[in-house]
Amino acid sequence: MILVINEWIFHDLLGDDGPQAFEEAEKFVRKLFQSDDWLVMPSEQRWRRKAYQLMTSPSPGIRQVSQLFHQLLRDSNRCIIVNSADISVTPENEYDWAPTEDVYLLEACVASNADLLVTTDVTLFERVVEHGQFTCWMRDEFLAGYEPAR
Repeated sequence: MILVINEWIFHDLLGDDGPQAFEEAEKFVRKLFQSDDWLVMPSEQRWRRKAYQLMTSPSPGIRQVSQLFHQLLRDSNRCIIVNSADISVTPENEYDWAPTEDVYLLEACVASNADLLVTTDVTLFERVVEHGQFTCWMRDEFLAGYEPAR
């Protein structure tokens, strides 16, 4: 499975969303690391900045899971890096139904041929589901049922 994950993963792993969210995200990263599933690194600078912030955290607990996460991001057999050049030119109003700040996620889905977009953004989720072009799950439902490919 090819996964596009928005920025909730960084907030969870940095502890911004509390200890339970950290534990759930840490468990997910460990499962993902052991799986054959793929992760997509979008071209968006905010996403990449947060990945770097995770990598440079001084906290020992965060550092350990960060190392696993970044091993995935550096593994060309596990991570699809989407760069600006990989994003095909789309008609101006192609994603006008989506929140502007989240279009990069949709472009990453298309460029990587992703199976699933995972978000915590209710507006994005509702619009994606309504539009029907992509498969999208909310974070909590996804984590509760995540069974990685082996």
